[in-house]
Amino acid sequence: MPRVPRALIALTALAAALRLPTLGSQSLWLDEALTGRLARGSLGDLLHRVATEEANPPLFYLLEWVWTRVAGTSEVALRLPSALFGIALVPVAFAIGRRLGGQRAAVALAALVAVNPLLVYYSQEARGYAAVALACAVGFGLFLDALEGKRALWWALASAVALGCHYFAIFPVAIEAAILLARRGRAVLPALGGVALAGAALLPLLSEQVGGDHTDNVTGGAGLAERVKGVATSWLVGERGAAVDNLEWLVGALLLAGVGLVVAHRVRAAVLPAVVGGGGAALMALAALGGADYLNNRNTLPVLAIALAVPALGFAAGRRAGEVLGAAACVAMAVATVGALTDPAHAREDWRATARDLGTTSAVVVVPPYADVPLRWYRPGLEPAPPDGVAVTELAVVLSDPDRNPLPPGALDAPPVPGFTPAGTRRHDRMLIARYRAPEPQLVRPDAVSAWARTRLDAARGAGGATLLR
Repeated sequence: MPRVPRALIALTALAAALRLPTLGSQSLWLDEALTGRLARGSLGDLLHRVATEEANPPLFYLLEWVWTRVAGTSEVALRLPSALFGIALVPVAFAIGRRLGGQRAAVALAALVAVNPLLVYYSQEARGYAAVALACAVGFGLFLDALEGKRALWWALASAVALGCHYFAIFPVAIEAAILLARRGRAVLPALGGVALAGAALLPLLSEQVGGDHTDNVTGGAGLAERVKGVATSWLVGERGAAVDNLEWLVGALLLAGVGLVVAHRVRAAVLPAVVGGGGAALMALAALGGADYLNNRNTLPVLAIALAVPALGFAAGRRAGEVLGAAACVAMAVATVGALTDPAHAREDWRATARDLGTTSAVVVVPPYADVPLRWYRPGLEPAPPDGVAVTELAVVLSDPDRNPLPPGALDAPPVPGFTPAGTRRHDRMLIARYRAPEPQLVRPDAVSAWARTRLDAARGAGGATLLR
């Protein structure tokens, strides 16, 4: 058995140290609560909800469904598969780097992957992003072998798994398929046919999912140029930007220096990861321009680790200067990662604490309406109010991320229904609770609170109404 390099052991341990200790420190947010709801239901319910409520393929959800039958549905249990996928990405990156540029490139790429803040963030999320990042990286490594006439069917299998985790895997997979066909011709047709069959099998599900309106949930109402800028920033310093002011400029300059070393040293091995990783990202933006606008930070995870191979190869080629620049880039990204893990402003919305803070409040208005999912995860006794309403003396309005989606001045001064008066607000950990009280029971109807939310809050939040829970 070949000896495992010490650098790989150390970097894998670093990846685990960044991903595992805080796995359960944050509450589940909306998308993760949706995953948890799928995992808790029957298999038939999971398949139905994936088709009617989700915008992703079913493979990761099926894995979670099986896993949670053993491990349960705590925050740690739901997120642990993603954490393990994120940790496993490090040795895969090491193998890719060594395949492209030797031991120095292997260490450089594995180090960048181990500390990259966006990869760490989604290694702690109960969704399929870490899974597709791993599957696409494995596929890219096998693609390199397939170019030499080896393991083409294994590349097809990895690509099919990637497509089963996330539709955006199609971008790197399609580029790899085109290159294989151009270079290997008929020899790779069986492998390409296998990938085509896997993609075709997903088309009926995709057709049903496209019938729903998921675009607003993906884009958040932001323009494409703003989201492209956000994606670039997230690749450097994480999902919610830098916890240290202007750190993205330092990380960006260091990675660009790595790309500059690729050009200066004419590192031809960087062409393939640039075409597959960078080209895949460019195709995502082009698809958005063409109308399939699902571009955001998390949907670019299929190509991130592949694209990082380009500066890694530059750092490896640059010898002493490359080592210094690569080490500086890793330290800067590690600072961004630790900052995101420790700064509450960069954490997920704290629905767990919000559910606790609501106490015995008899009626809760949740804005936007679909955000009732994580609240009901932590307060399973809450149920949608009947259409004819409920009579209560206490009412709480719950909103997420009031700083990122600021409310107009005085938006919460007027109560959701007459008869109530404001009784104070509380903000913490990206959540806001506004309370209202009445001297005697007042009838609160779901349609009335939805109309209030659309009138008072939609200009700032695009709320689309509200859900009334009791």
